[in-house]
Amino acid sequence: MKIKYLLGIFFFAFILSLEAQDTIRSDVFRNDFSQRKQIIKAKYPSYSLIAGYILTSDANKGDPYAQHELALRYLLGNGFPKDTAKAIYWIRKAVDQNLPIARFNYGIMLYNGIGVPWNPFEAYQNFKFASESHLPEAQFALALLYIDNLVVTRDYNSAYKLFKQAAKSKFKPAEEALLQLLKSGFIPPSDTNVIVNKKRIEEQEQLLKQDWDYDFINFENNEKDTSEAFVKNIFKKNYNELKNLFGIENIIDDKIDTTAISILKLAAINGSPEALYILGRLYEKGIFFKKDYVLSAVNLLQAYRLGSYKAGEILFRLVLDEKFINQIKEKVIKNDPDAMYSWAVITALGFSNNLANNQSLDLLKKAVDKKHIPSIIELGLLYFNGTLVEKNISKANEYWQTAKSFGSKEAEVRLILAQLNESTPAQNKRELFNKIKILSEEGSVLAQSVLAYCYEKGIGTKENKLLAVRYYRIASQRGNQSAYNSLKRMYDEIRPDNEQFKIYEIKN
Repeated sequence: MKIKYLLGIFFFAFILSLEAQDTIRSDVFRNDFSQRKQIIKAKYPSYSLIAGYILTSDANKGDPYAQHELALRYLLGNGFPKDTAKAIYWIRKAVDQNLPIARFNYGIMLYNGIGVPWNPFEAYQNFKFASESHLPEAQFALALLYIDNLVVTRDYNSAYKLFKQAAKSKFKPAEEALLQLLKSGFIPPSDTNVIVNKKRIEEQEQLLKQDWDYDFINFENNEKDTSEAFVKNIFKKNYNELKNLFGIENIIDDKIDTTAISILKLAAINGSPEALYILGRLYEKGIFFKKDYVLSAVNLLQAYRLGSYKAGEILFRLVLDEKFINQIKEKVIKNDPDAMYSWAVITALGFSNNLANNQSLDLLKKAVDKKHIPSIIELGLLYFNGTLVEKNISKANEYWQTAKSFGSKEAEVRLILAQLNESTPAQNKRELFNKIKILSEEGSVLAQSVLAYCYEKGIGTKENKLLAVRYYRIASQRGNQSAYNSLKRMYDEIRPDNEQFKIYEIKN
């Protein structure tokens, strides 16, 4: 069974409000379920701001509720000067006494690296204790970790049970998570109520996905009208929703065409694998566009180069279709640069052996002569990696510089990445970091992955493991396999040598 990452950025957006609005922002499912929930406070006893000395006195006497409350007030600057060190000191005091709400909030701090080193494994232990103490927020957090497959081995059954327990307490994010899990196809055995709910969900909501998570779009239905209706429903979303879906929400341009297709194309230009994948599938199926296998391949190949293994799966299937091969051959004869690019790259990537290496290289160079941007970038990649040609970094940079001059954001990112090495002066690294950050905000998944690497290694900025994890996660959620591998590596580097934290591959 396939299900998208449900963790989203729930743990990363822990907001410490300057106005003492003690909230945790929890974007649980990317785009779909943006929630804002309060930091859990002790219901009894309650301390007023004017009784700070009483609160401190009770905390010093060992009252765990007072210790926890004092910790939050130091953390948020509520009645006390902000002091993260003191906040951690007092919350640990409450944690040592196993106060469930303190264990949960300390888990949040560990997962976010707030005042303590980032440690999702210790956070898991605290969530688990608080969950067993029937705290719905902790049950919800623990369920997400069971789905994430990074801290512990993925276990949908345990996640479902925890979501259900939290939902019984009327915890809204858990109720929504439960529905999302069921919509993704999960049906617990021997649970007739779940089956009934699933039928009701299917009747009320025809779309299995609401955030255009392209790795799970179902275009395989034999009835074209179903796929077309699916696409049209997605494109009924408003301008801002679509920008968010395609990862270009930070682009501000009054001249942007607000039609869905235009936004999709803009996102593709800016390096969105989601948009490229969707365009490839639309051309393949003839939805909104005339069916065109070559243009389908052009977009899918670019998505694959940006880390989308799903695009590679579709390409491999297309290569086995005789109609696909014939159309490429026909257009190559006509010197169509899209066709020359497609056939050359399909060969270079090993999807087909219809061409000799020198023939595919010649086709790519002909497309480059026609100023075909994807071909220019691809030729740069071949020289950078030493594929089909002798490795030559300088030539790679020359080609990417040319593509950049034609407006390619991907080429700009690759140029920056090539310049981020040990010999680069510190000032230049800072400038390159700032550029990559802007490109990341404009929707480039490649830039997000590079940005994560910069935060992880402290290149052009201060080392920040938490932000590295955050951007690796965002990029991996968008389909970039390399980013996911880096994310998993960061977890593995601090993974305890403990049986419960070993990750086993389990087919669902």
